Amino acid sequence: MSYFRYIDNGEGPTKLFIGGIHGNEGVTSLKFLKRINTEDLSSGQFYFYNFDKTPYISTIKREYYESELGAKIMDLIKYFEPDFYTELHCYNLKNYDKLTSMERYNRTGIPPLIKLGNHVLVSSVSPLIRMTYFSTDTVCKTLEFPCVEKLNPEIVKEYGFDRKAAVETYENLLKLILSSPSRQHFEREMLIRYKDQVDLAVRYAKKVFGDDFPPY
Repeated sequence: MSYFRYIDNGEGPTKLFIGGIHGNEGVTSLKFLKRINTEDLSSGQFYFYNFDKTPYISTIKREYYESELGAKIMDLIKYFEPDFYTELHCYNLKNYDKLTSMERYNRTGIPPLIKLGNHVLVSSVSPLIRMTYFSTDTVCKTLEFPCVEKLNPEIVKEYGFDRKAAVETYENLLKLILSSPSRQHFEREMLIRYKDQVDLAVRYAKKVFGDDFPPY
C-alpha cells in the first residue's frame, strides 16, 4: 500500500494528499489516488502519500500525533506548508449513523461528519492540527469512503450501498480539490455544489473554532 507520487504542474498552490492515515485505510485510499489523472489538476505542486497498515489510533486523540506515522505526517505538513491539505480516510459502514450523529459532539467535542451523499462523508481535519499547523487560508478537508475490505454483501444490502454512485460522489469532491486554483475558487464552487453541507460545516466550525475560522 505504500505509495508516493509527485507532480510538478508549474507555478500554483501546493497540495498535499495523505492516505493510509491509520489502521488499514490505505487499501481504500490507494484506489482513489491511483485513479487521479493529470488533466484533473490545477497548476501547482502535488504530493500524494499513501501509507501501510498501522495500529488504529484516532486522529482526534493527541496520542496519534505522538505515534511514528502521526509525527511523520506532521513533518510533511511543516515541510511543504500546503495551500490545500486533504486526508483520504475510510470508515466501517456499520458506524455511519454513529459518525453522523450529534452524539459524537456531545461525547468528544468533535462535530459529526457531514453527509455528502451516497454514504460519502466529509469534514475538516482534526482540530488538534487545524489551528496549530495551518493558516486560515489553507483549505483542509477530510474525505471518508466506506472501507472496501469491509463491504460484504450483507452490509451492502443492509445500508443500500451503491458503490458506483459513492465513487462518483467521492471523486467529484476530490476532483474539485485537485482542480481548484485557489481557496476563493474552491469556496465559490463548494457553495454552488454543496450549499447545505457548507451551511452545516460553518455551524460546526463555529462550535469548535469560533466565529472567524473557516469551515475548511
